[in-house]
Amino acid sequence: MKLLTVLCNDDINYKSDKVSFIKLNSKDINHIIKFCNSKYFLFIKNYDNTVEGFLDKIINKCNEEFDACYIDYSIEVNGSIRHLSEDDYDLSRKPNVGCYLWSYIFNRKKLEEFINSEKKEDDLKRIFDKVTCINEIMYHHVPSKRLINDFIYPDEHDEVKLKNVIYVGDFCNGRFNGYITWIKNIGRCFSNDYEIVIMADKIYGPTKEAFEKFFKVVIRREDTNYLIDRLLVTYSTFFYPNNIICMDESYMFIHGNMADYKSTRHFTRDIYTRYIAVSKVAMEKAKGYFKTDTISYIHNPIKLSDDQIKPHLKLVSAQRECEVKKTDRIRKIATILDEENIPYTWNLFSDANVPDKVLGGLIYRSPIENTIPYIKDADYYVQLSDSEAYSYSVLEAIYLNTKIVVTPLECYDEMNMDKDTSIVIPFEYFEDQNKEKLRSLVLKMYKNIDKQYENNLPDDFNEYRDLFIK
Repeated sequence: MKLLTVLCNDDINYKSDKVSFIKLNSKDINHIIKFCNSKYFLFIKNYDNTVEGFLDKIINKCNEEFDACYIDYSIEVNGSIRHLSEDDYDLSRKPNVGCYLWSYIFNRKKLEEFINSEKKEDDLKRIFDKVTCINEIMYHHVPSKRLINDFIYPDEHDEVKLKNVIYVGDFCNGRFNGYITWIKNIGRCFSNDYEIVIMADKIYGPTKEAFEKFFKVVIRREDTNYLIDRLLVTYSTFFYPNNIICMDESYMFIHGNMADYKSTRHFTRDIYTRYIAVSKVAMEKAKGYFKTDTISYIHNPIKLSDDQIKPHLKLVSAQRECEVKKTDRIRKIATILDEENIPYTWNLFSDANVPDKVLGGLIYRSPIENTIPYIKDADYYVQLSDSEAYSYSVLEAIYLNTKIVVTPLECYDEMNMDKDTSIVIPFEYFEDQNKEKLRSLVLKMYKNIDKQYENNLPDDFNEYRDLFIK
């Protein structure tokens, strides 16, 4: 009589006169039990590298008496490992060992009782009245009406093989921080030469768009097993899901100063091949925090793409808030700058209330006495009013050799603006149906950013002087 019969989905490289192996490709469990004269039956989903020493521990425990056993290395709850109670066990989570396999052991007699019983629910409860623990592996008393059908005959999941995977969970959404920049630079530096996949539970918006420039983005499915050569996870993600099967190597990257997180995060499992900090100081701060004693560091890579290396457009406007001054025209130009991914800073000195939605580079500032340093530093002074008699702000810009963007008001003809660098925007271009015409002038503004304004000041003000001496 064999001590143990292992029913598995694939060949297992293990030899013992105490164990027999059967590929479980039939649901005729009655036939298998009658055919195999074993004390215990182990149902196991095996992958290429089943946890080392796992079957040795199973065989040692099979010398004892128990009815049934569900085996699992660890469960992490809020960052800490603990046993699960009947109340908080989640049946949607398939049992697993070391993220490589699921497994149940049944005493032969109890398994036969269950299969032959008409009151399967009651017998199932009796089967799990007594549960044993295998050394260093956690055990759970699992109540479930569906248990045996679900785990003896698990659903056949698709298996997808991937090479290099960065698993982000749903951690990245809406974030703009060093971790996101690190991923994008991984893409810029290596995605042309290596097959790298971003795997997420949920991903959307700007983060998704940023990643798709460099990577294939995969949304993780619960009904799929992912067989991965190399897995990269950040410390902020904590751990990877059970259906991510890391076949060869797994890396945890430490992107923060762990001393800042000790009060809220506790890493109690050593499940990664290597722990890598992104700087020497991050490595030093992480010592004693993770279960492993070995932490190394690799400095963050960096590569800037051509679309990032653009001239920065500096604009300034100063005006009171009223219907004539048309602040909404400023927002229409800012919208186009955002759509074209043009880096810009637009200082708007105004008494206007800041709108709910402030566009990327548009900065609302309270009025100040002296805006001249801002005008001198800007590429363009922008005045988009419906009416001006003779704008002092535009005159200041001309004096300071700052280029001009204005509406077609007659007063500007008297100011001798440099026609080569100044941009005049017709009123009708601000109507919605003419947005593309407005866009063409905005792009011209950006194209001419380096052109120098030729100072053509109006005539001097001797006549004003004469008024005071007569």
